[in-house]
Amino acid sequence: MLVPFVIDAESLGPDPNWTPAQHRACHNSLLDIWKRVGLLTYDGDRFDDSRLKSAIQLLPQKFRPLWQEVLERVPLRGCGAGWNGNVEPATLDNFCAAARLAIVDDTRAEVTFGFPEDCDEMAVATAGHAISVDICRLLSASSAVQFKNALTRAGIHIETGETFRDIWNSRFSTLASASIKKVSVVDRYAITKHHEPNAEAGLSGLERFLRLLDSDANGPRHVSLFSAWTAELREKTFPDVREDVRLILERLPQRNIKRIRLHMMPNSGFRDDSHDRFVRFEDYVWDLGLGLEVFHGAFAAQRSSASFKSGGAVAGYKRVEQDLAGHADAKWDNIP
Repeated sequence: MLVPFVIDAESLGPDPNWTPAQHRACHNSLLDIWKRVGLLTYDGDRFDDSRLKSAIQLLPQKFRPLWQEVLERVPLRGCGAGWNGNVEPATLDNFCAAARLAIVDDTRAEVTFGFPEDCDEMAVATAGHAISVDICRLLSASSAVQFKNALTRAGIHIETGETFRDIWNSRFSTLASASIKKVSVVDRYAITKHHEPNAEAGLSGLERFLRLLDSDANGPRHVSLFSAWTAELREKTFPDVREDVRLILERLPQRNIKRIRLHMMPNSGFRDDSHDRFVRFEDYVWDLGLGLEVFHGAFAAQRSSASFKSGGAVAGYKRVEQDLAGHADAKWDNIP
C-alpha cells in the first residue's frame, strides 16, 4: 500500500525562484503525504551514511526539524550501494526496483528530463524499457499519480475472485518489506478458520498471511496474534492451539518471523472490547471486514471491506489490542 519513492539528493536545496510561501507549502505537503502513504527509499544501505541525509541536514533551520520529526516516526528503506542518490536517466535502473516515484527540483525536471514548463510529472522509461519510473517536480509531489492512486486504494473493497497474491501485492507487500519489526493481527476467527477442513483452499488465511509476511520481510519480524475461543474450538485446549501455531511458525521457509505472541480469549471478550478484524504494521493499519479470511484459498470467496489507516487514526487500534491483552480471561504465550 505504501508508495516507495526517492528524492534526488541535489534537489532538496532551496529554489531561489520560489517565494517563502512556496517553500513552506512544498515541504509541508510533501511531508504530509509521506506520512500518510509514502515509504522513503534512500541511497545506500544505511540512512546515516546516505547523501539524502546529508542533504536534509543542510536544509534551512525552519524546515529541518519538520523533516527530522517525520524521520523519527516513519519507516525507511535502503536502496543499496548501487544507487548514488542522483535521479538521472542513467541512474533509473539503479533504483527502479526499489521505488516507482522520483522527486526532483525544477532544474532537473526541465534540463535533465526535458519537462515542458507546464508539466509537473512524467513517466520515464528505464534503460531496459521493462518498467517506467514516474518523475515528479518537488513542488507538485503531494499530487503525484502514485500517491493519488494509493489514497484511492485505501478504501477499495476486496472483491470476490481477487487472488490472494493480488490482495497481498496491492495492499501488504510494501509494508512487509519496510523496516517495521512488529506486526499485530486481531481476528477473532483466525484460529477457528485455521482448523476448518480446507482441502480445496489449501492454506488457511492465517498460515498464508504469515508465509507471505515471512517471504517479503527484509529482516526479523515479531507478530502478535489476538484470536478467540469460538464454539468450533470447544475440544481444543490452549496448549493445543499453541502447538498448532508453533507448527505454522516451523513451516515458514525464510524464518524471518522470529516469534508469535499468541493471545486467546473468550469470544465474549471480542464482543465486549472489539468487533474489529485488522492487521497493524506499527503505525499503519489495514482494517479488514473479513479479517484473514481474504487469504483463505486461492481467491477471495466473498467481498470484504478494506480500509487503510495511518497516523493518529491508528491510536484506537492500539487501544483495542491493549484492552484485549488485558482481558481478565485471556491466555497468552510467546512462540517459540
